Amino acid sequence: MQVKNKISQAISSFSSLKQLFLSGGITFIFRIGGLGLNFLVTYFITYFFGDKALGNYILAFTLCQATAIIFALGMPNALISHLANKPIKHPFAQFMLRKGLFILVLVSAIPFLVYFFGSEFISLEIFNNSSLESYIIIAALTVPVMILHEFILYFFIATGNFMKFNIFMFIVPGLIFILLLLSFHNNPSYYTLVFYLLSITLVLITELFFALKQYTSIDNTTRISIKNIVTYSFPMMFSSIMLYLLNMTDVFMLGAMVNEQEVGYYSVAYKIASLSMLVIISMNVVLAPKIAALHKEQDLLGMHTAVKRTTHLIIALTAPIVIMLVILSGFILSIYGEEFLKAQTALIIIAVGFLFNAVSGNVDQVLNMTGNQKILQYITIGGFIGNVLLNLILIPIYGINGAAIASVFTNILVNYTCVIFIKKKLGFYTFL
Repeated sequence: MQVKNKISQAISSFSSLKQLFLSGGITFIFRIGGLGLNFLVTYFITYFFGDKALGNYILAFTLCQATAIIFALGMPNALISHLANKPIKHPFAQFMLRKGLFILVLVSAIPFLVYFFGSEFISLEIFNNSSLESYIIIAALTVPVMILHEFILYFFIATGNFMKFNIFMFIVPGLIFILLLLSFHNNPSYYTLVFYLLSITLVLITELFFALKQYTSIDNTTRISIKNIVTYSFPMMFSSIMLYLLNMTDVFMLGAMVNEQEVGYYSVAYKIASLSMLVIISMNVVLAPKIAALHKEQDLLGMHTAVKRTTHLIIALTAPIVIMLVILSGFILSIYGEEFLKAQTALIIIAVGFLFNAVSGNVDQVLNMTGNQKILQYITIGGFIGNVLLNLILIPIYGINGAAIASVFTNILVNYTCVIFIKKKLGFYTFL
């Protein structure tokens, strides 16, 4: 009987892991498709509206993105942890969806008011760019929609609806955006952000149609108060902000310490090198709810197996990408222009650094999904401070290569500090 049970458990485990890898692979393919659509969006904005319009759009979009991360309050990640693969129609899943939407609608009023009434001040006093004012006004409407859009996307992840996540994340918004650009390009340049707003608004409405189901009230013992939801998610918000800043600090500091051309070279090199992160990011989507579910079941052995095998898959798929980027670094950069070859060393440094990150696995999600989000918060804050200090020291000496070294060293330090704490708290290494 014991042998039969062990065989049954092994088959179940294999089937579960097979589904995990299959979902991750599908997400990877959709993400590649999304990158292609983003390239077309960039191309059409430049073609129809010009380089300056593209710069203003990217600046406004980045501002919206950073603001949305802050005012989402970490709730998208917390949602995955709370639901842990519950079905989309489950009463608790619908309760958390409605409660989360209510909180975020209220919170998103803050950035709306700031950007709507402060558009002139932000554009002139902060960015010294009067043409940004219209973009900032549109951003007032864009940020709340972005927050709700991301929350619904993570609700699909949390309930195991990965196909809906992939379609509404990577495909539909880009297609609508491109259609609007092609149809209405004879408009002022700030319409680029209007088109993005329209595309994700239409997607959000569609998402709500698929996400909201008939709601059956749950008993008081299962309910979670708004205070408890926010308290639980707050460290995840800080971690998300710090991880975002960790990857953007070098660009901002280069902007203050070197000329604009070098910033452009580095930004292109970083984006190209980031292709090596596609596998680990794709696996994050499907692994997070799996870890949350195993944690609730207190199945540490199952969690270790899932994390370890996922990490091995990430390494196996990331290594060839990094090798190709290193070998073809000169050719890829020359596509942008011969002057971009100045960033070849930086590209190689960043790509190799990302390979070391891949070896550590999805450490941030392991900590977030096992109730160790405060540990991740402190690690990322420390990493951000360290990154700033290293950039201050290395950029004046080595320029963009110094920024690359600072970024890589800090990311490796953050990832392997997480590995140490995972071993301490959960008893296993992510790669062994």
